[in-house]
Amino acid sequence: MLNRLIHRIQEAVSVLLGKKKTIPEKIKPSFPEQNYKNLKPFIIEDEKLKEYLKNISIEFCFCEFGENRTNAGGNELSNQDRLEPSLSSLKKYFPNATYTVYSDFDLNVEGVNLKKVAHPEGLDKNHPRYMYRVTGYYKYKSLLESTADFKCLIDSDMFIFSEEIYRLIYLTELFGSCAAATPRNLVKKDMEMSLDTKPITDMSNGYGHSYNQSPMTLWKGHELAEKYYQNCCDILLKDPSRNSRIMWLAAHDTKYAPYHLPTEWCVCGNQEGIGDEVILHVGHRSVAEYYNIKI
Repeated sequence: MLNRLIHRIQEAVSVLLGKKKTIPEKIKPSFPEQNYKNLKPFIIEDEKLKEYLKNISIEFCFCEFGENRTNAGGNELSNQDRLEPSLSSLKKYFPNATYTVYSDFDLNVEGVNLKKVAHPEGLDKNHPRYMYRVTGYYKYKSLLESTADFKCLIDSDMFIFSEEIYRLIYLTELFGSCAAATPRNLVKKDMEMSLDTKPITDMSNGYGHSYNQSPMTLWKGHELAEKYYQNCCDILLKDPSRNSRIMWLAAHDTKYAPYHLPTEWCVCGNQEGIGDEVILHVGHRSVAEYYNIKI
């Protein structure tokens, strides 16, 4: 008892003298370098998981519009390898999945189906966020048009970091659809901090959760989830704005919302080091540097 008391006094004195901190400094772990150009295939050893996946058809969809690749996250991305690093890191775990890209130009990538589409009618072509709106429309549309059991829309600046990616399929089957969290969390805050926004005028006052649009998933035949994404398409055409607002309005109208995935499913800037990371948003330079992902 006395020894413990003496130890505590010594610790307190060390803190007061600046020799010790009450909370130890967080040491950044050392991650091995990973590059999408030389990833090795992952072999599933879990027999229960293999059995679960055996009869499920899987499709991953990309939406890439405009011949020049743009990225708001600060990292430099290859225009030549337009779907990287998402494509190669997905193929590491899903070599037999179907891959499809929606685009308005001849974006030919080996092993990827091209759906060359026209821009939807009705959007203001002179609006500074016009191309973002076009892309948003086809993000929802691609999920609805896929005939796979599990369909996932994903941006091209993501990196699959863990084999726990397979759990996204089960979560989608369980809830009908899933969508990633955003660091802004509240719809209200998203509207205050982001571009192409409008106020939330319902009684929630914007105090619902906001979404990131990557990843977004849908399970085949889930009527509420399908109705939800169709509603997203319809709202975007008649009342266009940022996609997080579109998704909120669709939830308000349909009384259904995709399962809100935890942060680990889309780790963005200032979220590095949370542990149990599944998907990294490496379009954010700080994320790629922290986890040693070379793109």
